[in-house]
Amino acid sequence: MTVNALFLLAALTCLAACNDHEPKTSKPAIIQAPMLLVGDRVSTVDGEIRGIFQGSKNTLWFASNGNGVYKYDGTTIINFTEKHGLSSNYVWMVTEGKDGRIWFKTYDQEHGENAICNFDGYTFNTIHPDTHSIRYDFRAGELLFDHYFDGVSLFKIQLPHNSPIPDPENPKFHYDIYASCIDKHRNAWFGTFSAGICKYDGLSFTWFDNKELGAAVRDIYEDRNGTIWAGNNGDGLFKYNGKEFINFSREKNLHNPSFEKYPTGKPGLMSRVWKISEDIFGNLCVATIDNGLFVYDGKAVRNFTTQHGLSINAIWTIYKDKSGRLWIGTEGDGVFTFDGKSFEKFKL
Repeated sequence: MTVNALFLLAALTCLAACNDHEPKTSKPAIIQAPMLLVGDRVSTVDGEIRGIFQGSKNTLWFASNGNGVYKYDGTTIINFTEKHGLSSNYVWMVTEGKDGRIWFKTYDQEHGENAICNFDGYTFNTIHPDTHSIRYDFRAGELLFDHYFDGVSLFKIQLPHNSPIPDPENPKFHYDIYASCIDKHRNAWFGTFSAGICKYDGLSFTWFDNKELGAAVRDIYEDRNGTIWAGNNGDGLFKYNGKEFINFSREKNLHNPSFEKYPTGKPGLMSRVWKISEDIFGNLCVATIDNGLFVYDGKAVRNFTTQHGLSINAIWTIYKDKSGRLWIGTEGDGVFTFDGKSFEKFKL
């Protein structure tokens, strides 16, 4: 080997040794943050609005029976549908969980069953509930429509099948839960398709035997004084006196004694109650599916209808936001607001 070759070999060996001791570099890993889901920007809330809720971030959500859900942040209205990951465009209820996720009860028309999904700001996630019966602890877990969520798993609530109110014509749906409420003592209240009302105190279930409660119970509500109210489809508004439910509509001569024969009744009757709330003054506000809105101030009951600005007297829901503003969801003409005297159509 020549001298030049020896020098070249030595240089290459030294270079290789130096390279082995140099720190190796690599491109830093790129961590992509999840993208906030962007829906369709619209100028109004359309269709049949069955549920309204204001979350912890002050955003209002509107559940639509056919148009998905709408989100209103005070400036813009965003519409989310199946194309954005929502389990169904038929949404019946909306609420917020303890962790800030927004939950929806939807209806899957293809399979003919309800579907539960939630939204974390980034994606919609359909949740398949467990159907096993467990002990419900509403001090630790939470009530989501007709389901119990323990923070990990979602369970379909199973009521005991021992109601004193029979319904041999509809055994399949008899115990279906249509309405639910947690009162300030952490008791759970459930209104059913035709089995009446059931109370759960954390240890046992109690059914009420008032036969008038056998129509579909559409809502149960606790007012600011701790009074429990319930409304059903036919016999009207009920008030709980600590022992039993008294027919308030009957007391005020607003009931329809011939509902089964004449279900439409007459204008001015408070017999088909769909939703209950309060206004900023503590007046009880009762939404009906056929005769508009009724307001009870503790003495008199006033009725507000299309004569006061509503486009239709069929109201699905009523909701008071954190500022005290009342929102009205109609059967087919979107959302209205109510100032205690008249209604105004909501749009940007």
